[in-house]
Amino acid sequence: MGCLFTLVALLVQPLYGINLWFSDQLFTSEPPSPNIVIAGIDDDTLDTYGRWAEWPRTLHAQAIDNLSQAGAKVIGFDVIFADSSSDDEMLATAMVKADNVVLAAVGTQRVSQARAEITYDNFLLPIASLEQAVSNIGHANVVPDGDGTVRRLPLLVKSSSGQVYPALALAVLHRLFSMPLPQEYLLENGTVNLLARDIPVDTSYYLRINFSADNERRPYVSYGDVISGDFNPSIVNNKIVLIGMTATGEPDAWAIPTSVSKIPGVFIHAAAMDTILTERFLIKPGIIITLMIMLLLVSITAFALPRCGTWYWRDVAKGVGITGGLFVASLVAGFFAFDRGYSLDLLYPLLLLPVVYVGNVLYMVVSEQSDKKFVKELFGRYISPQVAKEILSRADAGELRLGGEQREVSVLFADIRNYTPISEQLSPEAIVEMLNTYLSVVTDSVVQHDGIVNKFWGDSIIAVWNAPQSRPEHALLAVKAAWEAQQKAAELQKSDNRPLPVQFGIGINTGIALAGNIGSVGRSEYTVIGDSVNIASRICSSAPGGEVWIGAETYNQTKDYIETEELEPQKLKGKAAPIIVYRVTAWRPITPQNKSRPSPS
Repeated sequence: MGCLFTLVALLVQPLYGINLWFSDQLFTSEPPSPNIVIAGIDDDTLDTYGRWAEWPRTLHAQAIDNLSQAGAKVIGFDVIFADSSSDDEMLATAMVKADNVVLAAVGTQRVSQARAEITYDNFLLPIASLEQAVSNIGHANVVPDGDGTVRRLPLLVKSSSGQVYPALALAVLHRLFSMPLPQEYLLENGTVNLLARDIPVDTSYYLRINFSADNERRPYVSYGDVISGDFNPSIVNNKIVLIGMTATGEPDAWAIPTSVSKIPGVFIHAAAMDTILTERFLIKPGIIITLMIMLLLVSITAFALPRCGTWYWRDVAKGVGITGGLFVASLVAGFFAFDRGYSLDLLYPLLLLPVVYVGNVLYMVVSEQSDKKFVKELFGRYISPQVAKEILSRADAGELRLGGEQREVSVLFADIRNYTPISEQLSPEAIVEMLNTYLSVVTDSVVQHDGIVNKFWGDSIIAVWNAPQSRPEHALLAVKAAWEAQQKAAELQKSDNRPLPVQFGIGINTGIALAGNIGSVGRSEYTVIGDSVNIASRICSSAPGGEVWIGAETYNQTKDYIETEELEPQKLKGKAAPIIVYRVTAWRPITPQNKSRPSPS
């Protein structure tokens, strides 16, 4: 089951969105870099200077001059200047003078085709005069995952004509380090070498962003204050300043893993720069690593869980403990791996553990039930299904221990008469065949009437009623089983061509005996012992072949159903006084006097 779940999880990837959300919870509250400042075009700025579309570009020129004078290292605009205006020359002059401005471009109409890089049909670019005045241009496209959350940023995108546009974060950082943008971006072993760093990306050049869990601590200044010059220069001195829209209700807002509310896109570009500057890269291992982790968990649980059992609380505690321990260990390992830059898929391995545990329990239950069925069927050859069920239930409850209990039982002894002369005339194989044939007649009758075949002893059988399962009519059942066994044996003799007839002498006695497990801790046997058992054996020894003799108590409990002949008191071995014995001669028909009493099944 564990292997099947692993294949389904990795190939089909159900719960895809939940898996992404689960990985999002691994981010820690690392503070954002103090070297990147957001100049937000916020509600106060718009209240002061009016609608964005109506702004004169002299305001941006004034902001650039103020930032340059305050010592800003790089000024990046996460806004598009795609339309011409009468103030473009003044803005271009300010950009040239600052010599550290990076502008944004945005790709539109994404192309769906089998290309590694993200490709767009069209691009919104700064007008030519501004494009020529700035240091670099980078794309400001933000591409969310399937669940709408932004976790990655493409470090480069292409136009349908093949033009490459680096991410705004890359364009700004190259200007920061006074490094020209590369002509090509070579992907080798899952990394691209930029800014003297091996930056891990996937085949589409996506960078996993290591978001800060506390965006409110990002250095921030209102763009309105920048325009007016009413800000502390130390905030931006020698820093990267990213200018972007942060006003309420703007469409450039995105869900990220570390925030319950959407954040402006300019914060995402800042987080990407943070990830590259600090080299706190996140690598998502491939499906092979996840497969190996899950197969390792399957191997450990497959070895450990079957040894715990299923039925007793201590076994359940062991299984839950192993599963819970692996669960916690996997979770802790996932956190440690994340801290070291590896974003593991944790959901599927963690779900695997309870799935394997439940599967193991189900397997063990089915297996144990199958074993019980086999044992019950095996018992059924010697005892009734009801007695077998009673013994198994007591074994499950741990009650089949050494010792016993005093209870009234009916004990049947059956012994083949003239066994020695018969066996002298037969080969060993024929003796075994004869014993199996005739002993089966007695055992079948015993089992049919809810008795337990307690022991085979050469050519003899010992059977017991009312132990371990209580049967109030045990004496009557024992006599009924003996009588029917004699009738079947007599029928069998008619077709038997052996020189000497095979006949049973059967003796039954009812009385108090000790019933329980006798033996040692390692080997015990369920049996009955006591004087009443010995009397049954002695009665059997005296009974002729083909007859059923019963003791006085057995007679008292069955006399309404049988016809008997009281015999001369028998002098039995080991008994000082003679014992009254009865020979069963027939079954008495049902009469008003006995029909109200229970009859044997």
